[in-house]
Amino acid sequence: MNLLKHGLKFFLLLVLVLPLAISAQDSTITVAFAEAQPGTLDPAAAANADEFLVLRNVYEGLIGYDPQTLEPVPALAESWTVSEDGKVYTFTLRDGVTFSDGSTLDAADVKYTFDRLADRDTGLSYTAGLILSNVVGWADVRPPNPTVAEGTPTPEPIVPAESISGVEVIDESTVQITLASPASTFLSRLTLPGGFIIPEGSGETTDFATSSVGTGAYMLTENTPAEQVVLTANANYWGGAPEVQQVTIRVIPEQSVQLIEFEAGNLDIVRVPQADLQRVQGDATLSGQYIEIPTLSTFHLRVNLNDPVMGDPLVRRAFAMAIDRQAIIDSVLQGQGVPADGLYPPGLSAFDPASDPFPYDPEAARALLAEAGYPNGVDVTLRTGQIETEVRVLNAIAQTAAPAGFNVTVNSTERSLWDADRGACNMQAGSIAWGLDYPDPENVAALVLAGSSASRTNCGYGTYEGVDQVQALFTQGLAQAPGDERIATFRALEQLAVSELATVIPVYHGASSYLINPRIGGAPLDNQAAMRFANITLGGM
Repeated sequence: MNLLKHGLKFFLLLVLVLPLAISAQDSTITVAFAEAQPGTLDPAAAANADEFLVLRNVYEGLIGYDPQTLEPVPALAESWTVSEDGKVYTFTLRDGVTFSDGSTLDAADVKYTFDRLADRDTGLSYTAGLILSNVVGWADVRPPNPTVAEGTPTPEPIVPAESISGVEVIDESTVQITLASPASTFLSRLTLPGGFIIPEGSGETTDFATSSVGTGAYMLTENTPAEQVVLTANANYWGGAPEVQQVTIRVIPEQSVQLIEFEAGNLDIVRVPQADLQRVQGDATLSGQYIEIPTLSTFHLRVNLNDPVMGDPLVRRAFAMAIDRQAIIDSVLQGQGVPADGLYPPGLSAFDPASDPFPYDPEAARALLAEAGYPNGVDVTLRTGQIETEVRVLNAIAQTAAPAGFNVTVNSTERSLWDADRGACNMQAGSIAWGLDYPDPENVAALVLAGSSASRTNCGYGTYEGVDQVQALFTQGLAQAPGDERIATFRALEQLAVSELATVIPVYHGASSYLINPRIGGAPLDNQAAMRFANITLGGM
């Protein structure tokens, strides 16, 4: 009887515990970093996609973006107003939001976050300049180093201001940010991880590698070097506790190994390497778990506009018409991408599906070459590094451009040499794989202007004929409010700088392919191909 009684107790205990174990297992997912474990998880210092993967799920900024439209939406700021001159943004904070350390969000936290991001010693991320360089007071917290003339005493260094004056606390729930000039991209820039809010003083007391102090749907609970990062659901998240209770992000550097792990059931979401695309698409099971997401990216050729050959717009237009973009996408990229007929990738407001200035037409390209003074063809060297896909794309361009009279040589060297040559514009043209920092046409239109880029400056993007008109359109578009007029302005810029002058030669807009476990539903990937764990539902698509 005792054995029977104890056995019955064990059976009942098993019945009670087993569903809990299964439920716990079903509420977890496992993914992998794209390349490597994050070097930092400090929002003010982070700079790459794997770091952003963690931060976007743990922290939040004043503004978020819609996962489908990519338009700015309220996050920690529940609302905002913009002054008539477009320079003063007043944000009202969401009430009752708490950080993972239990403290309550207020305006002082926002001020502290932006002061820390503005500080040269702590705001190490490239996103610092993108977010704050147009905010009043930026030049005071990051003064330029004084120039020293030969034979003159070294001047005293300029002491930087302790805080950025353009970010002001109005009251506990209101923050005002004043810009030096109108910029309709400001809200989009605030979605970058550098703008993620942390509690006042926490930057000095938090070990960001092992703990987090965000307001997001998850908290960092493990960061084991060379192994994994673990995120645990924030039960007090203001947006509601997420369905996925735990996320493990493993360190698996090789994409091919990640795919093997997915097929073994050890990963729930994986990016498909190009080498495996045909096999995956042809597999009866895997093809049903396959999705493709266009990415906000533009692969193009940056041209040396000072070069005796490529400095001629006729030659550049001829070269643009000598590229069979669709053939390159089909053969080299295994269908991952769409032909680039201009600057803007699909998904941006300024993208014009009717634009087709450079159809593949070798005969028309050869005629343009003859008009430029090269009836017998011309030699062109394309410069790149050693990224295999980029080298293969340039070699494919060489093949498709040959019938038009272009004798193309591809010069591929190791990265440091390529970086140096690109910066000095020691090339006729070179490959540029540009991924957008934020979803706005301004972030791509900048590619046809010198701006602060040494490479574009040295390649003549500040001095080419027509640049003043292009710059005027850029400045106009930057100041305009989102809408049809702004779209028309950026399309006019594209028409002049690309369709007519071919200052850059667009090739393709990229796409990313993924496999997703059928038990995962909702919207695990947004339209920037960023994983959003709080948007996942479990139990099937």
